[in-house]
Amino acid sequence: MNRISRLFGVLSLLTISMSAQDLNINPTRPTIANSAAIQSKGVAQAEVGYDAYPQNPPGNQQTFDTLFTYSLLPRLRLDFDWSAFNHQQQDGSITNGVGTIEIGGKVEAKKEQYHRAAPGIAFQYEAEFPTASATPLQGYGQQAILLLNHHYGKNGDVDVIVNGSIVQSDCQTTTGCRYGGQQSFALSYHLQKDTRLYAEVFGQNTSQSNTPPGTYVFSGFYHQFGEAFGINGGLRFGVSDHSSTIGTTVGLVFGKRLQKDASARQ
Repeated sequence: MNRISRLFGVLSLLTISMSAQDLNINPTRPTIANSAAIQSKGVAQAEVGYDAYPQNPPGNQQTFDTLFTYSLLPRLRLDFDWSAFNHQQQDGSITNGVGTIEIGGKVEAKKEQYHRAAPGIAFQYEAEFPTASATPLQGYGQQAILLLNHHYGKNGDVDVIVNGSIVQSDCQTTTGCRYGGQQSFALSYHLQKDTRLYAEVFGQNTSQSNTPPGTYVFSGFYHQFGEAFGINGGLRFGVSDHSSTIGTTVGLVFGKRLQKDASARQ
């Protein structure tokens, strides 16, 4: 009898430990707006994505982007973003090469509590460095972002996400830095446990997030396979005079635990 009791005790501890060690991967795609949440502590996340704007303006623009994030603390995420390949065709000139890198992080200042009115709040900072292989692909600047989100509905199936940022860009040019902003509003609907549908409106007066300046509407999806892999994609449509007519995005996200979260087991 004692052995059976011990066995059940061990199984219970293992179950609690496994549930406490969920990855909770949190993709930054396919929308521009992101929630205030981050993945679990000790979890590394890798995202690869392809963005294309084939029509004028701005010309044929294509980007293959890679983002690595790591949750160092329960509310602190470190970011490293690299544009591995850029294609830009404009005014008769064609440029191919490696893009810039961005280094920064995200702090979850207030965790969202679904049954309370206050939203989740986070702050994000990214610094862009002029590491591109060609002058037309170059960039140098920084971005500070405020992120808010809150779930609504009987089971929290609808997530309302609002982001706003201040952008400093093109500091590598002889004319000096340019200043602008990016604002985005997105709705996420959990069609199933592992499937989300997105609708978004966003605008920016500088080129950010692999997207030309302008105002856009977006429709897309995210589906997660198991705990550590997901796929996303969607279409963007320009609705302002100087925005690109149409754009597409597709991405993959991978997650892996690199360090056990001792605090989650307590």
